[in-house]
Amino acid sequence: MRFPTHLPQSSTFRSEPIMVAMAAVAVGMFIGTWVIGPAITQGSTDQRITAPRERTTFEAMVARPDPMPYRAATPAFDMSGPPNYAAVAKEKAQAVAGGQSFDDEPLSEAPSAGRASSRHYRAFDRHRVY
Repeated sequence: MRFPTHLPQSSTFRSEPIMVAMAAVAVGMFIGTWVIGPAITQGSTDQRITAPRERTTFEAMVARPDPMPYRAATPAFDMSGPPNYAAVAKEKAQAVAGGQSFDDEPLSEAPSAGRASSRHYRAFDRHRVY
């Protein structure tokens, strides 16, 4: 592969100033990251060395207060047994309905259409508060 001889010429730098500026920024970033950065921070690590601390035990960590965003109390959950979501939903529905059970209402017949004729459904009343 031949070397592109038009690159080192001054006419190339004058015709493409944006490319030259981007190349200068890239070279500056490389020199700043790999040359100047390590040279500046070479001696500062000795100043940050402190006395070795002993390991914190689990009990000591638990005894400390939580940081600010986590200070809300954990709610107490009933862990007496497996949850029965159906019973909770039924109690909630009965409380909303004023203690009336929906099982006492008569079910209307479904229209006779195939398998749906053997099933029962309750007609939806849009004016009733469920």
